[in-house]
Amino acid sequence: MSASARKNLTWPNFNFEKMHTCNWYISSSVSDVLAQVINDMANALRSHSRDIELKVISAKDKSVSGVEHIKNIFAKKEIWHLFGKAPIWWRIVRLHSRTVHTLLEGSNWAGYPSRFFTEGALNGEAVVFPVFDPLSSQSEDISKAVFVRSSKRKLPEGDYNVMDISKKILRPEALSGLYIADEVTPREAMRAGILTMRGLSIASEKSGWLDEILGPDGYFLIQDEQEDLERIIRQGLGDRGRHMAMAARHFLKSRRSHERCTDSLISLYRKVIAK
Repeated sequence: MSASARKNLTWPNFNFEKMHTCNWYISSSVSDVLAQVINDMANALRSHSRDIELKVISAKDKSVSGVEHIKNIFAKKEIWHLFGKAPIWWRIVRLHSRTVHTLLEGSNWAGYPSRFFTEGALNGEAVVFPVFDPLSSQSEDISKAVFVRSSKRKLPEGDYNVMDISKKILRPEALSGLYIADEVTPREAMRAGILTMRGLSIASEKSGWLDEILGPDGYFLIQDEQEDLERIIRQGLGDRGRHMAMAARHFLKSRRSHERCTDSLISLYRKVIAK
C-alpha cells in the first residue's frame, strides 16, 4: 500500500503509529448466507487496512467458552460493530466502547446506524458495501439446471433439471444454469450475489437491491411469471444466460470490490470516532 493510500486510511484524532482495535459481533439472528458475506467483508478489511486489529466473534461459534465470552463482553475496543439483532448483554458493550450497528432489514438500532444497501437507507444511516469473494473450489461445473429454494415453485414444463438448494447454498462447488429468486428482499439480493459468484445467472422481479449488486441489466427480469418464465429458463440455460452471468460477475467485482468495501467501512468508522 502506498504512503498516500495509507494516509487516506488514517483515522482522525488517532496516533497513526498504533493499531486501531475493532470487534465485530455476528448475532444469532444473522443467516448463514449473510454471515458468509460478513466474513468476506472482514477478509477485505484485513487485507486492505493493515492498521486495524479486527476480531470477528460469532454467536454461532460453539468453540468459544463461557469464560472467553465474558472476557469478550467486557473487552474495551475503539469500535464494536454489531451485525444483526443485539444480544441482551450489548448494553454493557455500549458503556465502554463506541458502537456501530448494521442491519439488513428493520430499524431497531443499537449503535451508529448502517445498512448494506443505499436502497431504503434513510438520512443519517451509513452504507457499508458487502463483498462477495470468488470461488476457491476448483471443481468442475455440474450439469446446467434451474435452481430454486423451494420445490413447490410452479415452473413451466420442459426438458431441464430443477435443483432445490435450500440447504446447499454454502457448499463450495461451482454451479451452472439459472437461479430463480424467491422474492424481492435484501436477503435474496445477498443470496443472488453469492450464487452469481458461483456461476449462475439470476432471474427476479424488479429489485433495487439486486440493481445495486448485479446492475439493473445484470439479471433476467420477471414481469409476468406465467408468460416470462418459459422464455427466461430457455435463455438462462443457453448462451445468453452464460453471458449475463459473466457480465453480472464483472459488475459485482468492480462495484463490490474489497477496496470499496474497505473504504465504506473506514468512512463509517471515521464518523463514529469523530462523534
